[in-house]
Amino acid sequence: MTRLGAILATAIAIGFGLFVVVGLLLGRDGGQIFHIYDITNVLLQITVYTVAVTILLGILNLFSIHLWRIVRRSRGWVYSFALIASAAAVLILWIVGAQQTNHMLLETVEVSVESALAGLVVFALVWGAYRMMRRKITWASVLFTIVLLIILVGALPLPQTSALVGVRSWLLAVPVSAGARGILLGIALATVVTGVRVLIGQDRSYRE
Repeated sequence: MTRLGAILATAIAIGFGLFVVVGLLLGRDGGQIFHIYDITNVLLQITVYTVAVTILLGILNLFSIHLWRIVRRSRGWVYSFALIASAAAVLILWIVGAQQTNHMLLETVEVSVESALAGLVVFALVWGAYRMMRRKITWASVLFTIVLLIILVGALPLPQTSALVGVRSWLLAVPVSAGARGILLGIALATVVTGVRVLIGQDRSYRE
């Protein structure tokens, strides 16, 4: 029975996956035969709604876990209280339609916190370079340290560092940009591989 259920789940996933792929490839004009394009849109909307419900369930689960920590006065319950209070305040403001207040909270609180966390990246990079050089001096660690120093010193608004501004700009425009694009390509390839695994029945997540 379990084997039959797994085969049925695989067949359903492959069938709907191929149907959606065909509908998207045909487009609005070519997919009017048997209303393939319209059915594809309906399936995609069902997927979006399912993901939205999943996110909502995740939020409710997060709330329940932190509420339980507050009730039991577990370690760090103060942070749980701050999280629930802030989330509830934002939700209430969104429900009553106080969009201006929500925008102000976003600009003054969230952006400030994100900027502070981004500033900590500098210290993390410096600490990482220090540990690399202390553990073992290699060409990779030396190159990492030199590039890090050029990036940090070149960002200082000092006239003495003007010679490093061009080098810093080139590093950000060429190697850093190439690395970021490589990461995006890796994500795209991983998405394609995951889709292919679903279409050929190799992904078992939907049948377990």
